[in-house]
Amino acid sequence: MRPILFALTLCAASGGAMAAPAVPPPSAPAARPAVQRIDFRFGNAGSDTDFLFRMGMLEGHLMVGHELLQAHQPALALPHFGHPVRELYDDFSDYLDDKKFPAFDGQLADLEAAVKTAPDSPQTEAKYQAVIATIHKARELAPASVRDSVPEMIEICSNTIDAASYEYGGALDHGRIAAVVEYHDSRGYLEYVAQEIAELRKAHPDAAGVLDRFTAVLAKAQWIVDPLLPGPMPRASVGTYRGLAEDAAAVAKH
Repeated sequence: MRPILFALTLCAASGGAMAAPAVPPPSAPAARPAVQRIDFRFGNAGSDTDFLFRMGMLEGHLMVGHELLQAHQPALALPHFGHPVRELYDDFSDYLDDKKFPAFDGQLADLEAAVKTAPDSPQTEAKYQAVIATIHKARELAPASVRDSVPEMIEICSNTIDAASYEYGGALDHGRIAAVVEYHDSRGYLEYVAQEIAELRKAHPDAAGVLDRFTAVLAKAQWIVDPLLPGPMPRASVGTYRGLAEDAAAVAKH
């Protein structure tokens, strides 16, 4: 499955690693071009796996938004509560309609409004947890045979890392982090992937080998976006991140 329908443009990669990182940075493959995302639209979910892919991105936005709220950064958090209802929901609304699942765009909009007006309120936290519960319930619309399949879910996770790498490309300009919202999109997508891989581990202890290989790639990508509040200098180039996305795809194929 390759549902990602980005419009792409090649650009030069010039991002460098920060000095003396606590963990050694992933090595950059030679002569990989950096790819800059210029169109975030994915098109409507046309299959069960496409639906799960989009739901993962939705949850990733909310996860990083919630993390930023907990760090008392409401201005940085707010876009990640607005993007789901404005940029993602329409991509799977037909799927929800076909399955007779109640629309929850209003619930997403209510959460965004609460984040805007009362980011630290217990009521806002309750709305967040309710939205996450709705998302998890909606995921059950996809057949259990897909949701419980290690190969299917690893491919979805691979595609999500691919999407995260493009978000990272959108964050960088001339080797510097210029759009922190895109940086956080990338971080949130990876947080969702880590959550999903942890669930697969619990359900499929017999698949430890492939999950270990995938986790090793994921950890390198997560290191790149580990600082919640990054400085202007990125930890790695877009080309390095894209290389990791390709490595994840290779694991997913085996």
